[in-house]
Amino acid sequence: MLKFIKDNNLTFKKLFIFSLSLLLVFVNLFADENKKAPDFKLQDVQGKQVSLSDFTDKLIVLDFWATWCVPCKKAMKELDKIQTKYTEQVKIIAISIDKPRAKAKAVSYVKSRRFSFVTLFDPDWRVKRKYNVVNPPRTLVITPEKNIIYEHDGYKRGDEKKLEKIIKEWISKREKTKNEKVVDAKQMQGADSIKTMEKQDTTKVDSSATLDEKTGVKE
Repeated sequence: MLKFIKDNNLTFKKLFIFSLSLLLVFVNLFADENKKAPDFKLQDVQGKQVSLSDFTDKLIVLDFWATWCVPCKKAMKELDKIQTKYTEQVKIIAISIDKPRAKAKAVSYVKSRRFSFVTLFDPDWRVKRKYNVVNPPRTLVITPEKNIIYEHDGYKRGDEKKLEKIIKEWISKREKTKNEKVVDAKQMQGADSIKTMEKQDTTKVDSSATLDEKTGVKE
């Protein structure tokens, strides 16, 4: 009897833990889908102020880096390739978190590499704190609606393929949505054209009937 009770208690605990884990997974998924990217304003290489909200029509890849971070530099080479490949659909923004004394070094590094992506500087770590960056590199993918759909810490060879997969999926989904909107618009235009033609035909019939009444032939 005692063994039966113990076995039942153990089963109940397992089921409870499993149910709780499943609930947390769904909560995290729901939270991720609705996680908004905080806006910010930082200087670029030329000293111009640039905001996240300036980019409204492209997928944004946000990458935090530093000159002392070796994995960051490896990741930036791959990000440069991705930016060149998806220049029409993606905007990559690399944010340096080097402290003020190292900012000149960061600027020099970026200029010497001639990266195709945008580079901004966050020496006082205001944006770093907003995005919970502990150790760079930290990469996020943000939709034009400013929803965060992907987050990744660190870099190892192959991570760029995962990132490119996310980008391709987003582009494919966006193109599908555009095509559906075009089809819907054409269908609506077609329906409107049919209604207009039917209205014109009705008007012609009414006009003909009226004319016959006025000029009818007497027997």
